[in-house]
Amino acid sequence: MGYFVFMMAVTIMGRTAQTTAFSSPALSPEVVHHAHATTSHLLKRIECPPHAPQALYATSRFDELEHDMEPLLEALKDEYDTREQLVELPVMFTGEKEGQSFDMERWNTHRSSSRYVRLLSGVFFSVTTRRILPTVLILVAWSIGIDLYNSVEHIYGLPELEIPLTPFELTAPILGLLLVFRTDRAFDRFNEGSDYSWEITNLFKSVIREILSFSAAERFLPEERDAAYDIMEACVLLHGWIMIDYLRGKQIDSMMQTRILQLALGPSSMSATNTEGNVLAGSTEPSAYHMAVDTPLNPTSGIAAISLGITRRISSLDFQESTLIESQFAQIVCSLSKCEMMLRTPIPLGYTRYSVRFLWIWLSLLPFALVNTFSGFGMNTWWEDKPQPVLVFAMLFIGYIFISIEDIAVQIEEPFGVLPLELHQKWLIRDAKQLETMNQLSDEMKDDLARVNRRFDLTRRKINGQRL
Repeated sequence: MGYFVFMMAVTIMGRTAQTTAFSSPALSPEVVHHAHATTSHLLKRIECPPHAPQALYATSRFDELEHDMEPLLEALKDEYDTREQLVELPVMFTGEKEGQSFDMERWNTHRSSSRYVRLLSGVFFSVTTRRILPTVLILVAWSIGIDLYNSVEHIYGLPELEIPLTPFELTAPILGLLLVFRTDRAFDRFNEGSDYSWEITNLFKSVIREILSFSAAERFLPEERDAAYDIMEACVLLHGWIMIDYLRGKQIDSMMQTRILQLALGPSSMSATNTEGNVLAGSTEPSAYHMAVDTPLNPTSGIAAISLGITRRISSLDFQESTLIESQFAQIVCSLSKCEMMLRTPIPLGYTRYSVRFLWIWLSLLPFALVNTFSGFGMNTWWEDKPQPVLVFAMLFIGYIFISIEDIAVQIEEPFGVLPLELHQKWLIRDAKQLETMNQLSDEMKDDLARVNRRFDLTRRKINGQRL
């Protein structure tokens, strides 16, 4: 029996070693409240004052977005850092450096031989241990009761409660394979969720880069370039809502929804629609403005609004440029639909429920088979006349291994509650700000070159006039 249990544990631990770093604790209510407060404050600060010059506003808009993201990220970092010393946390959340989540220094620490000592504290203080602790304590209490009963049953003439060990030796490999397949599929879902979220972020980066690059051509009017900056900000806000709220089951805030529509369709368009809604106030039919604002926005509708804004407000785009941007939006919708499929389609519930039932029944009946195995433990030794809770410690060890593996599989099955999606928004804001700065630098160089050319033409005309 010991051999089968040992081999089963080695097999499962080998398959799930790569998943243990991804189980994360739920955020505290204070951090969640702070996140919503920061989002509301951010939306209030990004409103463009009507008297502010558009160029000045375009220069500072991402500075404010990046500045208002910092309290949220700091609150998340403080939440993790306060428990970093005692609780095992995902590496990707802790010690976050500017613009990176896992550098070479941390890779060296990750594969260092000191991990065999450094990670031992997680056996007692990890998040997984805290989650499974009530279940393990119930199993330990059950084992204590069985051990006490068998220690006094011969005194009071009670019937023996024992079952043969053979059924557990035969079913141990089945239980091991059941947990291996369950955990392996959960890790595949985690990996796929990470891939899809990165695809969405990278595609939004491509859309922003293409809009700014195309609109920098000389054939575009100043109004179209201003519209490109608005649409770029709409993409950043929509991406932030998708990553921080939508993939975690939250609806869009009405203020953010209004702001995205204003940036995508243009303030004048929304104002005209609002005026039309006021004129039709006595009508029983809802106006387009009220339908757009009152109906919760979904990501596909937000992308459609941005695409419509590009077509109407940046009309100088040629067919190839418009097609390229639309293809990027189509890929975003495709990746987003895959994320929605993962949210709405878990691993078949029958498989998960059967795994839990089989595991719990197997662990609950195992003490009845082990009590006779450990009955002769300590005979003819100094421990013979002392309490011998060997069964209890054996069940604690076995239960901790199997229950923790099953719990890790459940936690990483839904990856978007574990992945650092807030950092995706931070990185996108950083890249959008750099792209915007490069675009403005290109405009300044173009203006400087135009001034130099005008001076050169003026000087040449003067020289030609003197010759004549």
